[in-house]
Amino acid sequence: MITQLFLSGCVYPVRYAETLESDRGFLYLSSERFTKEKIESIESPWEAKSLRGKAISTEDHNNLGILFAKRSLLDEAEQEFLEARKSSASDPIPILNLLRLYYLVDAISEAKALLSNYLKQTNPTERNKIEKILLDNLREEELVIFWDSSSSIPGQEVHSWNGLADYFYRKQDWSKSYFYLEKILVVSPYHKNARGLMLKMADTLEKWDEAIVFGQSLIGTAERVPDLEYYLAHAYSEKKRYDEALEWIRKVPESDRGNLRFLNLWRTCLLSRNPRADLTPLVPYFRRLKAQGLEISEEDFLPTTVPEGKEAAERNILGR
Repeated sequence: MITQLFLSGCVYPVRYAETLESDRGFLYLSSERFTKEKIESIESPWEAKSLRGKAISTEDHNNLGILFAKRSLLDEAEQEFLEARKSSASDPIPILNLLRLYYLVDAISEAKALLSNYLKQTNPTERNKIEKILLDNLREEELVIFWDSSSSIPGQEVHSWNGLADYFYRKQDWSKSYFYLEKILVVSPYHKNARGLMLKMADTLEKWDEAIVFGQSLIGTAERVPDLEYYLAHAYSEKKRYDEALEWIRKVPESDRGNLRFLNLWRTCLLSRNPRADLTPLVPYFRRLKAQGLEISEEDFLPTTVPEGKEAAERNILGR
């Protein structure tokens, strides 16, 4: 029971009451006796307690579980969600609500145990349904628990590691993301998403040799990830290999050329190779950005397209 996780039954209602009461993550089922509106109208814990044992259907149990959770009656909430699960094993909502309850009161080990046991007893379709509900409701931290639990199921390891790697990448926890990406690549060396995320991470962390390795590996297997050519061009540019960088810039799809990041790189490569370089190929793309509200002047961004800029470039070359 949840109360065993704390020092006494009077601790957790105070500690978690506000979080539980205001939480919008619990999922209601359609119940005629205990509608969402009725549940949300009951503010007194004593009135809520009077409804113990009143549930008949799966929907009743589920919605009463939400009521008890919001009124910090955690043991009662846990029991109602378990009863709802027992009466309708194919409905994932009660399990997701129990997961939510455990997560909100920091009972993470209980959440993992719950999901590990549940996922091992369900088929792939049911597992996919749970994952989709968590994704659609933006329950990221619970997704981490889900992926951690499902990674122990044969056949689910790579999918789960991929979810964890992407989550930790977005949280900028590079070491954890790298840990899961390595696990994927040990099992599946040509995993497209893993190699693509390794490429993005190498670019972010300025590990240019690694970026080239992973970028070239994707090219070698004819698998394109977003901004692949840009990342390769950027890596070669940072290594001052401008001719190779420009080769990749020329391969960037037209649809990916309309952003300032790409134009900055293109301009840098051209001017680094030749301070007098002709920048007119960039003009149409730059003007599109200007039309969208970019405030940098064309003369400042593309100096060699105007006489003054060309003269300044000449002076820099001659050291005057």
